[in-house]
Amino acid sequence: MLDLTLRGYDGSDAPALSALFNLIEREAGGHAGFTDGFMDSIVCGMVHDPASDTRLLFTPEGELVAAGIVPTPPDGGFRVDVIGGVHPRWRGRGIGRELLGWEHDRAADIHRAVAPGAAWEIHVGALAEDETTISLYRRFDLTPVRYWFDMVASTASTTAVVPPAGLQSTTYRSTYEKDLYEAHMEAFADHWGFQRRDCEEWATLTVRSQAFIPELSVVASDGDEIAGYVLSYGDADPARIYIGQVGVRRPWRRRGLAGALLSRVLDAARAAGKDFAALGVDADSPTGAVGVYERVGFTAESRAVTYSRSLMP
Repeated sequence: MLDLTLRGYDGSDAPALSALFNLIEREAGGHAGFTDGFMDSIVCGMVHDPASDTRLLFTPEGELVAAGIVPTPPDGGFRVDVIGGVHPRWRGRGIGRELLGWEHDRAADIHRAVAPGAAWEIHVGALAEDETTISLYRRFDLTPVRYWFDMVASTASTTAVVPPAGLQSTTYRSTYEKDLYEAHMEAFADHWGFQRRDCEEWATLTVRSQAFIPELSVVASDGDEIAGYVLSYGDADPARIYIGQVGVRRPWRRRGLAGALLSRVLDAARAAGKDFAALGVDADSPTGAVGVYERVGFTAESRAVTYSRSLMP
């Protein structure tokens, strides 16, 4: 790849990796919100061997110009959510094509080693208007399978939502971790593309992540049972938070709980000096999440799309 140096990721690369992906996102018209902690948690929580399953390309001066990450699905999973991108200034030289080709080949290698008899899929994402990236995906016979909205709300004009009677909500505490993990696995079991993870892997990606903000995360309980939750994370913009997970277990759905918890988080974010909260949502969510978010003040900021290709046994 030209005069570039290639190696795998290590923990010191998180700032360069987040800066690269923020630049790529901004160039495509999206929000540049990746944090160092988020990028590190993705690699630590989803990549089995960074030396083999990540590729970072540097100029002789040490500038990171491209990166590819190939996670291994959890036990029983089926999605290889590859992540990658090329610095806008370095496009048009075949780097993206070679990098995506490597990601596909590495995903196929992992598939053969881990679950050769199972049907797996490669998934990649892009903003829906990013024709440059989408054109590359099409060259690899990737096809669109799901659309998403990136939504944002001002914390200055939140809509108050009364919580359902009989439920108590509190700020997240570490003692909730195991019960919250079980609640999340249950709440998301009927969501598109869901993959069950073990508690350690899930916690690394969420409540133990450097990006997690426990004081802006809430858990609702009905007696000793967790009914719902909202988990918040830092954003590269210090005036903004990212809401990573909103979950309500089935027995407590359709009662306004998600809206009430989001309203509480938005109020807490405003008190903490945050101006905006953002989240991503499945455009075809079976729980009606888009409408819930709109009712508490969220509006669509951009639209993203997942492209996929099968890795057959």
